[in-house]
Amino acid sequence: MNETVLSVVGLVLVAVSLGFSALQTREVARQSRINNGIGSAAALVEVNNLIRAWHERLLHDPSARPYFFDGKPATTDDVERPKVLTLAELLGDVLECNLQMASLLPAFNFAHSWHHWPAQMLRQSPVLVEVVERYPDWWPTLHLLQQKIRESNGEPLTHPLVPGRTSRWSVASLRRPQRRLPQARGSQADAPTVTPTAPSAPQQ
Repeated sequence: MNETVLSVVGLVLVAVSLGFSALQTREVARQSRINNGIGSAAALVEVNNLIRAWHERLLHDPSARPYFFDGKPATTDDVERPKVLTLAELLGDVLECNLQMASLLPAFNFAHSWHHWPAQMLRQSPVLVEVVERYPDWWPTLHLLQQKIRESNGEPLTHPLVPGRTSRWSVASLRRPQRRLPQARGSQADAPTVTPTAPSAPQQ
């Protein structure tokens, strides 16, 4: 009789222990989701701050905007060229951060779409294309996206680092300025790129 009681008590204790362990595991998982969400929110704010800081430079110098949004080339005889090249390099830093940050945000459901804005900027800014081609090792993910655009031929385009839903793009042209620097890298012939059908810039 005593042995039976002890066995029952032992089984009850095991069941209670397993239930407690399950509750602990669920709580740890919930806490991890909360921490991931907080980290994703902080990263999103930081990326938006970088984007805003770059746009503020254009706000203080509106003459540079056409080089990045209207397809205006920065030719070698353009007096604005040194300034515009520097702005393009700063933009390359922001876009590379934007692309790489997406791969570090498992709790952010829209990270797979963060290539939309960088792809749009590559499409409409010849000077950005120029600096990325010249220094591909400076912005490896951005350079990879540039290659994906040129090779897509209108096929759905995905984020270089984040698997997820695809976006439909149509063929357009990703052109370099007519006048190139002799030392610029990547002097291959112009190749087609694609145009997004939905807004691409992250919320400012």
